[in-house]
Amino acid sequence: METLSALTLDVPAGQFVFREGDAGQAMFIIESGAVELFRAARGAEPVATLGPGDFFGEMAMLEDRPRFASASAREATRLLRIERAQLSDLLRQNIEIAIRIMRALAARHRRSEEQLGEALGELARLRSAPAKSPAAAPTRPAVAKPAATRPAAAKPAPADEPPPPSLAVAPAPAAPAAESCVLRHAGGESFALDPAIEQFLVGRPDPAAGIRPEIDLSGLDATRSLSRRHAKLVRQGRLYFVREETGTVNGTFVNGVRVKTGVDVPIKPGDSLRFGAVEVLFTAA
Repeated sequence: METLSALTLDVPAGQFVFREGDAGQAMFIIESGAVELFRAARGAEPVATLGPGDFFGEMAMLEDRPRFASASAREATRLLRIERAQLSDLLRQNIEIAIRIMRALAARHRRSEEQLGEALGELARLRSAPAKSPAAAPTRPAVAKPAATRPAAAKPAPADEPPPPSLAVAPAPAAPAAESCVLRHAGGESFALDPAIEQFLVGRPDPAAGIRPEIDLSGLDATRSLSRRHAKLVRQGRLYFVREETGTVNGTFVNGVRVKTGVDVPIKPGDSLRFGAVEVLFTAA
């Protein structure tokens, strides 16, 4: 515990943890408070706001390059400072931190690829657009429209000619609608499962990676037992399954039995589900 307290850093509101261009020798995990990230090229608006459980500063430490952005405490904040020499031991002790770092880097890479694709698409559109001439286009002489003629009357069909067969195709029978279900907590909170959605992420928000779970149980998790990407509820037709995500630490349980990571376990109304320390009842709406 003494080692942990030696790495704890209290930052007053408004103070910078580091500035863009500084050498990066450590990363930080937020224990309490909030941190805003700024880039000089983006002006005074923060590019991200991070909260408890989020981490930052890992890019400069992993690449041994100057800080890519500045970090400032939005309010009184307590941080856990992790030096480069301690990172390998930390990752061995807590696999979830390693997976979260990989997910955050993957999400940033994906967003960069999407932004690059959008920029290249816009550039191609501008290049292919015809150039507008400043000279006014010559006007064409008006052409007189021919007088409207009355359409010829339709020839009546012979009396003995059978009517044409109908070409209408009978609609295919609709697939049975998925049952509307709800996760209910003993405290009164409930989380409806939209039957039009096939997968629901269960966990806590991760602003650094841009993750917003469909089922956010962070308000019920006083002990912070949930992983950011804890599990998924998967709908297949009218059936529902629970699947634990890779890197989950405190387990996922169906009726008290822990499920294996990555395995779809069928659930039915009346089953008890537990994600970390948060227990809910899976019921029909």
